[in-house]
Amino acid sequence: MKILICDKLEEEVVDKFSEIGEIADISISKEKNKDLLSNIVDSEIAVIRSGTKLNKEILQKASNLKIIARCGVGIDNIDIEEASENNIYITNSPNANIISVAELTIGLIISAARKIHTSNNSLKAKNWDRSSFLGTELYGKQLGLIGFGKAAREVSKRMLAFGMNVVFFDPYVVESDVQEKKVDLDELLMTSDVISIHVVKTGETLNLLNNEKLNLIKSGGIVVNTSRGGIVDEETLFQLSKEDILFAGLDVYNEEPPNIDDKFSNSNIVTTPHLGASTKEAQLRAGFETVQNVKDILNGDLSSVINI
Repeated sequence: MKILICDKLEEEVVDKFSEIGEIADISISKEKNKDLLSNIVDSEIAVIRSGTKLNKEILQKASNLKIIARCGVGIDNIDIEEASENNIYITNSPNANIISVAELTIGLIISAARKIHTSNNSLKAKNWDRSSFLGTELYGKQLGLIGFGKAAREVSKRMLAFGMNVVFFDPYVVESDVQEKKVDLDELLMTSDVISIHVVKTGETLNLLNNEKLNLIKSGGIVVNTSRGGIVDEETLFQLSKEDILFAGLDVYNEEPPNIDDKFSNSNIVTTPHLGASTKEAQLRAGFETVQNVKDILNGDLSSVINI
């Protein structure tokens, strides 16, 4: 059985995969697209992270492929319809990075509230301009969570300890199951001091926070997105940020990497390059979970398959 490793995995994870089959590792190839096309033909398992895109053209060449194992959460880099038509199982590891995402979310919230990133840049530019970086306390403020899955609940747990009040919008969660208050989206936007996004990217959530919705947020509000790009109208957000109406923390973008123009570089928005899952612990956890998913599928247990 040939296992194609498309993106960089920890050595311990590769060792576990080698117990299942023969490894072909193209993760550090200088001609990755060429090697992907040539190796996918006779591979039975393809292991990917976010860097590799398995589109229709590639999957049509994958005549022996049985499993696509996504080492991570998002599967928007896989043509799910084409995979399903060719009886290729898709599995991912959605629980591996929950803590890491939650902790980064909190870091972005604090940085935006206390202007840590902009004051850091100012001081390193040899300026001592304390009056320009008046921040705001989180204690007693309202946190609004858009989406109330596992990562959002970890954020809530930690921010309740900060003394914040927490509300959420999620049409798929029953209010009686949780202690946090469920509200509709417009109420959340109009009443929250901090808004954190935790939804998957679908037709329903695409551009969820558009121009109209962003303009409902109170002046001085903070918007944080560690879920997926395309959920927030970036052009409006950057404009409102430029006018100091809103502050924000972004880990994900409409296009990745984003276009780093003057508007982006000079913004007061704290930005990170999609680091939500980028901790040693999350990467290892995702890797081991992915190996187990593959073993389960090979043994007939399809509980981790997401395209049945």
